Amino acid sequence: MTSSSRSPIATRQNQILGCLLGCAVGDSMGLPYEGLSRRRTAQFLRLPLRQSFLASRGMVSDDTDHTVFVAQSLALNPVSPERFASSLAWRLRFWLLCFPAGIGWATLRSTVRLWFGVSPARSGVFSAGNGAAMRSAIIGVYQPSDRELRRRFVSASTRITHSDPQAEFGAQAIAEVAAWIARENSRPTISDLELMLRSAGEGRVWEEATGRTLLACQEGNVEHALPKNRRERGVSGYIGHTMPVAVSAWFIHYGDFRKTIETVVSLGGDTDTVAAIAGALAGLSAMPSGIPADWVSQLVDCPHGPRYFSQLADSMAQGRTDHTAFSWWLFPRGVIFTAIVLAHGFRRLLPPF
Repeated sequence: MTSSSRSPIATRQNQILGCLLGCAVGDSMGLPYEGLSRRRTAQFLRLPLRQSFLASRGMVSDDTDHTVFVAQSLALNPVSPERFASSLAWRLRFWLLCFPAGIGWATLRSTVRLWFGVSPARSGVFSAGNGAAMRSAIIGVYQPSDRELRRRFVSASTRITHSDPQAEFGAQAIAEVAAWIARENSRPTISDLELMLRSAGEGRVWEEATGRTLLACQEGNVEHALPKNRRERGVSGYIGHTMPVAVSAWFIHYGDFRKTIETVVSLGGDTDTVAAIAGALAGLSAMPSGIPADWVSQLVDCPHGPRYFSQLADSMAQGRTDHTAFSWWLFPRGVIFTAIVLAHGFRRLLPPF
């Protein structure tokens, strides 16, 4: 069945699933290399890329968890950004009790502030990290047509953890690109992309990040999305580095999910988050059928795994609220995940150097 012959609900379900599954698979593929420099990544990485976090299996990190929490909160509160923010904030509070390994410093501080009674509108700390952007693509998919409502949801999601305007600019940009894909089902022109990015933020810093993104897309080289002094150290967790790399990799390798993820992972740095964002966009473009089947079948995480994504996407597409509860399976899962992360840390102390 072609996309044109699908019912609107089936198309919407496929788009939501592509975004959720793409985010998770990208996250899982980048996770084993997270925090490594580009040179060190090259010593461990073997192409074609395979799942390798737990032997030949994959797991997901906070990038996927947060995207799921946003999706759940959207399904429960599709028209009220304020109620959405309250729902998301409670999920983040509970998530903090589940031993989330690798939690970002800004997210940790803001979630502690939530527990101390600070409202979701004021709990964010001044940080230009990529935590808000990693969970914003699903907002663009869910609200592709109403730009003002979409921006309000992204803003509400961002301010829970980040108050630096740059963090929101990056999150708005990712949501705008995702909304374009959901509406147009095509790759935008450079001019269209420029309009989306420039409308997402303002100021010299944002203009510079936008310029690097467009240059990389024009030249067909993702490296140009990074400042020269970052190209050997890898992509940092700063949104001004993450957004340009994720968007340009998606644009350059449009429709090729595997190549998109392999490109961003090979750059090193914050590989799980960059691959999660690029994967959400690439999964939305390629749809679930375009995500490598071996990568999906070897993703064994629970409770946020492929089967759950399908259930959640189906519920969201049909306007239902089942499959939206916070899962306390995240608690024992968090303990296991932390142990595996520590094992990876010890492994990195060994050759090759």
